[in-house]
Amino acid sequence: MRSGGFSVIKQNPITILCYLFFVIFITMFSTNPIMLGISFMSAILLYCSLQGLKKTAIKLGYSIVFVVIVMAINPLFSKQGMNVLFYAGELVVTLEAISYGIAIGVMFSSVMIWFSVINVLLDSDKISYIFSKYTPKIGTILSVSLGLFPKYIAQYKKIDNNLKGLGLYEKVNFLGKIRLKLHAMSTLITWSIEGTLTLSDSMSARGYDLKGKRVFLRYKFNLSDIVMLLLTLACGITLLVFMGIGSINYYYYPTFKKIVCDSNVWIYFVTFAFMNVMLLINEWGRIKWQFTISRI
Repeated sequence: MRSGGFSVIKQNPITILCYLFFVIFITMFSTNPIMLGISFMSAILLYCSLQGLKKTAIKLGYSIVFVVIVMAINPLFSKQGMNVLFYAGELVVTLEAISYGIAIGVMFSSVMIWFSVINVLLDSDKISYIFSKYTPKIGTILSVSLGLFPKYIAQYKKIDNNLKGLGLYEKVNFLGKIRLKLHAMSTLITWSIEGTLTLSDSMSARGYDLKGKRVFLRYKFNLSDIVMLLLTLACGITLLVFMGIGSINYYYYPTFKKIVCDSNVWIYFVTFAFMNVMLLINEWGRIKWQFTISRI
C-alpha cells in the first residue's frame, strides 16, 4: 500500500496497537446491534482501504457464511423468545434466538476482521519494537511467530501441490487423500523443526541471547502519534465507561429491547467517528500521495 506521509501504516506501532485494542474490546463486550453494525462496517472499510476490494470481498464472504452458520445454530441451544417463527419437531425457533445468533455472528466476524487489520498494520518488526524495550523475549517470540506462520502455510501448500503434481490424489479414495494430507503435514513438521534449529543458531550467532545488548528502535513518537494516542485513550475509556454503566445495554430475551433516540444517542456518533479515525487517516494519506504523484 502506497500512501503519503500521514498514512496510518506510518503511525507509531504503540498508537496503532492501543487504538485497535480499544476497538476490539468495545466490539467484544457489546451486543447492541447499532454498535456491532458500526464496528463491522468500520472494520470492512478499513480493511478494504488497506488491502483492496478483492481481498475484502473474500473476507466479507467468509464473514457472511459465518454469521449464517451461527444464526442457524443458536436456535438449537436457545429456545427463549416470545415471537415464535415455526416448530421443527420439538424445536421451537424464535425470532429473538435468530436475531441473537446474527448479533453474535456479527460480533465475532467484526473481531476477526479487526485482527486481520492488526495483521496488516503490525508486522514482526513493529511487534518486536512494541515489546523489545520492556519484554524483549516476548517481543522476539511474537515477531518470529508472526513471520513463521505465513511460511508454514506457504510451505504446506507447496508440499500438497507437489503431491497433486505427482498424481497421487487421483489414484486413491477419500481415506487415501486423508493419508496424503497427513503425510504432507508430517513433511511440514520435519521441515519446520529443521528450520527452527537453523533459526535458533542464526539468532544465537547474532547475539540475541546476550545480556545487556542494545535494541535499535527506528520508530519515534511525533505530534500526530501523540494526538492520536490521546484521542484513543479519551474516546476508548469514555465509551467503555458508559458501556459499563449500561447506557447502551441491549437485550434480546424475552423480547427485543426497543431502540429509542434518547440522550445517549451521542455514544453511537462518537463510536462511529472513533472507529473510522484510522480510515480517515489512511485515505487522507492516499489523497496526498495521489496529489504528489500528479505534480510530478
